[in-house]
This record gives sequence, structure tokens and C-alpha cells, in this order.
Amino acid sequence: MTAWRLLLTRPADDCAALAEQLAGHGIFSSCLPLLDIVPLPLSDTIRQAISRLPACSAVIVVSKPAARIAVDLLKSEGTAPLSMPWFSVGAATAGILREHGLDVSFPADGDDSEALLQLPRLREALDQSGAQVMILRGEGGRELLAERLRALGASVEYLELYRRDLPAYPSNELPRRIEAERLNGLVVSSGQGFEHLRQMAGDAWPKIAQLPLFVPSPRVAELARAAGAQTVVDCRGANAAALLTALRECPVPFSNAKDGYVSETALPKDDVQPALDAQVETPPPAKEPRRGNGLAIVALLLGAAGVAIGGWGVWQVRHLQSNTQQQSSQVQALNDQAQSLKLNEQRLTERLAQLPGADELAERQRLVTQLQGDQQRLNQRLETVLGASRKDWRLAEAEHLLRLASLRLSALQDISSAQALVQGADEILREQNDPGSFAAREQVAKTLVALRSTEQPDRTGLFLRLGALRDQVIDLTELAPEYKDRGESLLGLTSDGDGASRWAQWWDKVSRYIRIDFNADKNVKPLLAGQSLSQVRLALSLALEQAQWAALNGQAAVYTQALAEARDVLKGNFNPDNPQSKVMLEQVAELSKEPVTVKTPDLAGTLSAVQGYLERRNVNAEESVKPFAKPAANAGQEATP
Repeated sequence: MTAWRLLLTRPADDCAALAEQLAGHGIFSSCLPLLDIVPLPLSDTIRQAISRLPACSAVIVVSKPAARIAVDLLKSEGTAPLSMPWFSVGAATAGILREHGLDVSFPADGDDSEALLQLPRLREALDQSGAQVMILRGEGGRELLAERLRALGASVEYLELYRRDLPAYPSNELPRRIEAERLNGLVVSSGQGFEHLRQMAGDAWPKIAQLPLFVPSPRVAELARAAGAQTVVDCRGANAAALLTALRECPVPFSNAKDGYVSETALPKDDVQPALDAQVETPPPAKEPRRGNGLAIVALLLGAAGVAIGGWGVWQVRHLQSNTQQQSSQVQALNDQAQSLKLNEQRLTERLAQLPGADELAERQRLVTQLQGDQQRLNQRLETVLGASRKDWRLAEAEHLLRLASLRLSALQDISSAQALVQGADEILREQNDPGSFAAREQVAKTLVALRSTEQPDRTGLFLRLGALRDQVIDLTELAPEYKDRGESLLGLTSDGDGASRWAQWWDKVSRYIRIDFNADKNVKPLLAGQSLSQVRLALSLALEQAQWAALNGQAAVYTQALAEARDVLKGNFNPDNPQSKVMLEQVAELSKEPVTVKTPDLAGTLSAVQGYLERRNVNAEESVKPFAKPAANAGQEATP
């Protein structure tokens, strides 16, 4: 692997660090930085994006420059360490963020977007409702990562912190460097770095594309193959360990002496030179005795043996170098693991430092034990109180039902409702299963019998029948009596036989307004004018309406008086032989006989019996609790230190 001669194109600081690590493994490298990291000016857009960081479900940092600039921005803006999960593509980027106190996760088996998306912690963050992810990066790049995140249902926002510029070099610097230093491999760290490599190659790109090209991810590898690179090696990471692993697995090319580029079929001169130096020059053929021929054969045998020994030595050296490189790779991997363990140890130490001391833990344990004991005692008392309280509530409900029944009887004389309420109180007393409630239940039973034997007046029916009579009032009409002249009027006294006198004419006109009948034994009612008839109808309707109100409210006196007034109106204003008034008089007389009130049982005794039972029960409960008061006080004294 020491035959590799690589061109490194990372930014200057990263390029120097990688060259130092490769030199430790005996690999020659030449630094030609093709990326110049230029931080973007601090704008309002960047400040607003930083202010939205606390609302994000995850923050992803894709490069070390992005991590350094982000840390500097958080310090300059005075932002405290954020509690949301942070993610990075590689371990080096994670180390920069952890130095600032951030909780960072990174994939251990790769330095690309695919490995990052497989992290369980990132998947957990993306499973949140309305997950928001912010990607910290340079201008452009990592579009595949954003697409995959959006496909998983997350909202993605970019925070671009820097741009990658191409440093100023002479136009032929890249081909000249490759040819002058006999380089046989190219290393790029990003897609932008590869674009700058092609730009610097210019017309020499077809020849440079023949060199092995080491890239950090499948995305950059696809980009290189599309551009014409012939040998593209995906390192599956941008760190030194990934590059060393790829160099070990890739066949080592060598420089062609003619054009300065590489070939994979010829052996390098340095590898052939030891075998050539081991050959022994044979003497020119000459006619010598048989003895000289024997010496020549011996010399040839010795030369062949030397070549064999030299080849074996070269093979041993290469074998030792391969073993050394493997061991170096293992050491590097162990160093990376040690660094990760050290970071974990620091985090655990910080968390342990935040834990309380032994004395404080003992005090907390004592308080927890005391709290558990108090809670158990409270639970026992609560169960006792709730068990008794439920019965008290039910008995209070029974008393309330009896009060309601008494109110219904006294105010509305509602027998049915009062009976249902008393029945409910009796069922509550029966549920107690207490011999002390016998007297109360006895009074309740007597009340139920009295209510069941009391007939409920049909007030609704009376109200409806009176309403029907009110509807018939509008149809009442007067009965006009007929006047019959029997020749006995005063006209006969004033007439002289021919009816032509003035007195006869005057009397005829007056007779149109006044008629006198001397049959005083007949009860003839005067005729009612239109306005007087309306007033009589209104008076009759009001009397019936008053009777309706009295029927609904159980007012017997008002009911009787209202029907009497209705009967007087009918008799005083309509003739007895009027069919309408006659039928209405009969119905009013029939309704006046209907009862609208009833004598209700008195519930005072029943209510007093139930209240007495409740008072006796409360006294017994208080006496049963008193013996427990003293032990509880003693327990409190024992618990006091």
C-alpha cells in the first residue's frame, strides 16, 4: 500500500491533517486544496433560522465547517445549549458539536446520508407529529437527505452557513502536479470538490479520469462516473480510516515512465530494481576447457538462487508492510473507539456530578418512606369515611324525598307525585338493612297506605271541559220575544174609528219605540243590543276561565264562586227557553258538583320519624369513632422525633 501517491483536495486544514495521518502509514500525498470555506455574512435570515432551532425535532450538521460556524454563531448570539437531538454525518463533526455541550448522534458504520437515516434515534425524532428538521450545511449539497426526510413526513429547512470557493491556481496546476510528483490516485471529499477538480483539469480531464478516484459516498461516486471517471472507489465515509480501508482493498497502480500517468499491468521500477541488482554478470562465451564451462554453470545457478532469494525478500517486505498497514488501521479504529468512549465517559461523569450525594439520597429515602406511610393511613381513613358517607348521603336523600312529597301535597295536592317520592324514600330505608329504622319505615308505610287510598281529582279533565264551554260562549245569541197586538192597546183608546186624527198618528210613531204589555205574569227578558251581548259573552268567558284556574290549583271556593257567577250570567241575560243557554246551564251545574280539592295525608309525623332515626344514627357513629382518636394521637407522638 506504500506505493500509493495520492492527491488530496480537501480544505487546507483538513488536507494537512489527512496528509499527516497518511504519512504515518507510509503513504505519500500531495495537498492541493480545491475548497476554500468562506462563511456567509450574518444576516437576518440566519438569525431567524437560529431562533427557530428550539422548535425543531432534529438538527442535522453535514460537515465540520458547518459545525464550527454553527458553534461560533451560538456563542456570539448568546444561545444556551439546546435540548433537541443533534445529528452529524461523521464522528469528527460530532466531536466539534459535543465540545459545545450538544447531544449529538452519528452513524458508526458510515459517513453518508444513507447511514445517517438508519439511526434509531433519528427515526424516533421523525415519528413525532409535525416533525421539523433543520439541516446546517454550505450552499448546495445533501439534496438526497432532504428528499428522504420529506418522504418520511418531516418538514425540512436549510440553514446555509458558508460557501465553497475554488482557490486561485495557474491554469495547468493540476496536470503539472500529477505529472511532476508521479501521482497515481485522487481523493475528493464532496460533490463540490469533484466539480472543482474537473474545472481545474480542463482539457487534461480525459487523461486524469484514468486515475483511481476515491469519493466519500455513493452520490459523489455516481456524479464522478457520469463525468467519465473510469475507476471510482466509494470509501463509504470521509474519514481517514475509511480511506485507508479503501486503499488496502484497491489494487496499487504505478507510474508510467513515458507519460507520467498510471498503468495496472506493468510493475514499477522500484519493485523490479532489487531483482535486477541481484543478478550476476555471466562471462562471455569463449572456447575454454571443460573446467570453465563448469564454473559458468555454477555462476548461473548462484545467480538464479540470488534472484530467488531477492524475490523472496521482496515478497517478505511487502507482506510485512501489509501486516503493518493492517495493524495501523486497527490501531486507528481503536483510537476512534477510544475517543468515542472518552466522550461517553465525559457525559456520564457530568451526569453523575449532577446526581445528589449519599446523605441527600438517604434523606429523600426517609421522606419517601414517611410519605408512603402517611398515604396508607390516609387511604384507610378515606375508605372508612367514604363507606359511611355513602349511607349518610342515601339517608339524607330519603329525608329530602319526604320533604318534596310534603311540598307537593301542600302546594299542589299532587297525590301521584307524592306517592312516588315516599316510595323512593322507603326503598332507601330498606337498603340500609338497619333494625333501628323500623319505626321510621312504619310511619312511611302508613303514609303510603293513606296516599294509595286517597282519590286524585281529575283536574285536567275539568280544565278541558271548562275550556270547551268557553269555546261555545261565542255562539250564544239572544232570543227576541214576539209582540202580538190584541186590540187592547192605548191606540184603541185614542182612535175615533177612522184613524185619521193627529193623536192617532203621533201614537203610531211612539209605538215603534215603546210597547206596553199588561200581561205581568210572564217573565219576558229585555232585548240585548249588540254591544251589551258582547259584554255578557266576555263576562261569561272570564267566569269560566277563572273556574279553569281554580280547578288546576285546587281552589274549591274560587271554583264554586266562578261557576255560580257563570250560572247567574246565563240566567240573568238569556231566556230559559233558549236551547244554547239551557244546555250550558246544565253543564255548569254538572261541573259545579265535581271536586277540585282533596284532603291530603299529613307527612309531618313521617318526616319527624325519619329525622329522629338519622340523629340517633349520627350519635352512634360519633361514639364508635371516639376510641380511635387516642391511638391516632399516640401514633403521631411516636412519629415525632
